[in-house]
Amino acid sequence: MKNTTSSSPKHFLNAIQGNKPGRTPLWLMRQAGRYLPEYMAIRKDHDTLTMFTTPSIASEITLQPLRRYDLDAAIVYADILLIPHALGLGLRFVKGEGPKFDRCVRTLDDITFIEKQTSTPEGIAQVVEKCSYLARTLELVKPQLSSHQTLIGFCGAPWTVASYMIEGGSADGEFFHSKLLMLRQPQIFHRLMKVVTDVSIEYLKMQVTAGAEALQVFESWGGALTPQQYRTHCAPHTARLVEALQKQVPVIHYVGESAGIIDEAAKVPSQAFGVDWRQNLNNASQHKALQSKALQGNLDPLLLYAPLDVLEQEVRTIVATGKLHPGGFAFNLGHGIKQTTPVESVKFLVDLVHAL
Repeated sequence: MKNTTSSSPKHFLNAIQGNKPGRTPLWLMRQAGRYLPEYMAIRKDHDTLTMFTTPSIASEITLQPLRRYDLDAAIVYADILLIPHALGLGLRFVKGEGPKFDRCVRTLDDITFIEKQTSTPEGIAQVVEKCSYLARTLELVKPQLSSHQTLIGFCGAPWTVASYMIEGGSADGEFFHSKLLMLRQPQIFHRLMKVVTDVSIEYLKMQVTAGAEALQVFESWGGALTPQQYRTHCAPHTARLVEALQKQVPVIHYVGESAGIIDEAAKVPSQAFGVDWRQNLNNASQHKALQSKALQGNLDPLLLYAPLDVLEQEVRTIVATGKLHPGGFAFNLGHGIKQTTPVESVKFLVDLVHAL
């Protein structure tokens, strides 16, 4: 990617392609969601899965933060677990506990159950078709964006999605069942990762066809692995996923808790790398494998609760570092925005980044 100042109004899209747009662009992970009172008004009448799978509702939620703040991108309101739901694992969201699956994937019978659905291109297409509501959501959102705003689609990275499928929901921090399957039965584990990767590729292609101009791959639980585990069991699948899409639209590879695996994660051939809040942005910028990539990040979401002068100091540091990065830079949080985040602090943040 070239590293030049661009006059195109798509500030975010230009930044992740390696250019220097006229202003530092930003969007916020989980920007469409539960910290907004208008979202909670909808949530009172609908369960979470219904909101994800109803295009008229999901498109409204996607657009809500853009009506409040001058954000440079919209990310479609969806969830990384819609693929396992389409595979028949029975996704449900339990209040106070998060996502749960009626069926886990831990045995030969379990992997055979999902492989039967995805053994042919036609089978994969049928699984993706079950998620066609997401394409309709993107189609509803796209015409309502301003000329400078980019539409982002996304999926979970294979390891992160597979870990939910193996654990039956959120892991307890140890990823006990996931790592046991990885270490004791690597053949079954890699068969699962292949299915998730195959379906995710077509799932993302569907989003691009529906109007997504950039894609983010969420490796939220990358930091749960050792460098060797990530290199052997995770990176090859993520790389195949990214390589299948990167010629169509720019791909951002976000890796949570990535400091311990940065050497391996940086090798995944994405155009942009999402930096989590646990590591220094300047260190990431100086990493040899990241010099040619755009960076995205990396404000600690809890700093949005801090006094505004404290928040301002950290934002100024991040923006100054990002401007010096040779591969392009987009401001973001280092993880998703919290449920009780003050909306006034979000406005202060957006205005400040653009002013800088």
